[in-house]
Amino acid sequence: MKAKTTANGTFILVPKNSGLKEYREKALSLLEAHERAKLIEARGEDIPFLVQQFQTKGKKAIGLTGEDLFKEYCLENRGTGLSIIRRIVWDDPGAMFRKPSLCLIGPLDKEQGSMPKELTVAINTKYRKLAKRYLNFLERQGFVFKKIYMNGAVETSCSEGIADLVIDIVYTGKSLEKYGLKVFDNILKSDFVIVGYKDDQT
Repeated sequence: MKAKTTANGTFILVPKNSGLKEYREKALSLLEAHERAKLIEARGEDIPFLVQQFQTKGKKAIGLTGEDLFKEYCLENRGTGLSIIRRIVWDDPGAMFRKPSLCLIGPLDKEQGSMPKELTVAINTKYRKLAKRYLNFLERQGFVFKKIYMNGAVETSCSEGIADLVIDIVYTGKSLEKYGLKVFDNILKSDFVIVGYKDDQT
């Protein structure tokens, strides 16, 4: 892809995920009024780390990623100084909540309030810290969780009885329907964000 433009000598870290292409292009279009920059593709979850590493090496960089992934990084790496420079509102009528949403998911035939106090929850590994913060809130209400972390097939763990609950991203909701699941709680709705350091704001 042709490099877009931004502040002088700046690197732009963009997500590889094809599902983010529309919002990636929207974000890049907001940066075209500035000087040329080098465009580097990376996994969305790695982008905040890479922006920080460029800064450590004395190079200016900004990153484009999901708000959920950025918040996860900030919980894992407090005091980095990274912040959201600009937010691109995610609005997709085809999405269950009009945008990607990190959710607590459970069986279709059960209610959260009727679940036992000791539960196994399968968590998408990308969201360890966000899940921990949310589950800490529930633990203060008397719940006890055994946490298992998975890189994929998280919903399957619930439908097959490996876990009682799931924490993962919900988009269209088709996988919930497929596995007989439903959303118990919406933990975080995620927009698309441009992240960097305050001195690098465009």
